[in-house]
Amino acid sequence: MAKEQDFYGSTVADAIANACKELTASQEELNIEVIETGSPGIFGLCRKRARIRANRKTQPRAAAISAASVALPTAEPITPVKEPQKKKERPAIDQKKPVKTQEVAVVPEPKAATPAPIAEELGPYVPPAPEALEAVHQDVAKMLELMGCSSTITVELEHQTVVCKISGEHQETLTGQEGRTLDSLQYLLRKMTSRLLPDRTKLMLEVGDYRERRIEELKKRVLELAAKAREDGMTQAIPALNPSERREVHMLLQDDKEVRSRSVGEGLFKKVLIYKPGKKKPFRKGGKGQQSGGEPAED
Repeated sequence: MAKEQDFYGSTVADAIANACKELTASQEELNIEVIETGSPGIFGLCRKRARIRANRKTQPRAAAISAASVALPTAEPITPVKEPQKKKERPAIDQKKPVKTQEVAVVPEPKAATPAPIAEELGPYVPPAPEALEAVHQDVAKMLELMGCSSTITVELEHQTVVCKISGEHQETLTGQEGRTLDSLQYLLRKMTSRLLPDRTKLMLEVGDYRERRIEELKKRVLELAAKAREDGMTQAIPALNPSERREVHMLLQDDKEVRSRSVGEGLFKKVLIYKPGKKKPFRKGGKGQQSGGEPAED
């Protein structure tokens, strides 16, 4: 069976025309599945391109079913086993005398074939089409234009992640304090482009090299707080971390035998506690981010 491909267009008809052109086939020769009908969006934002999935027809369905039925393995014929005829009852035999017994070979019944369990496989990863990456680029450009922060934008696919890099004179404005503005823009962009990107494709918005520098600084800070927790047993806290940053903290301390980490709070940004498990110690006032030395409560 020919491999399925995704095609895009401003309407479903345009997408079908692109598929016919790309596969050099008429519409009747294609299997077509409409994934998205598309929408114009609101004020030019959040628009959705029409998306179909198509491939060339290989053979008629009836022929395929017939071929499949021929390929099915047939069970081998089972030869019936004749049971020995019952003999007439005889008088009780003296147990002192040896009795000759005749061994009868019994052929075991063949076991019914049990179907093998069907494993649920995700299948090979399907990368986004160039048209989808271009649509993401246009959405980012429109969003920055409305903010009055027009910048240079590059959109690339890196390890199943669509990375949108922004550079220019507005980097500080787009990053915000502790990266809050950048995280909010990334959340909004993910909602806008969720139907453009295939399954298992992530999206990351980066301004300059902020996220890379932020992770390096965060790792250094985590190691310092972990050393304090080991020394005095007091719980240390890092406030307002996004999910990817919290994951970095937990992975950094997952093999540590003396201290542990745990996320607490609600919402997108949560606090991460670094603590030394053991007996509870009295609460110590002062010291920002420090709490009682006992083991913190569950999320």
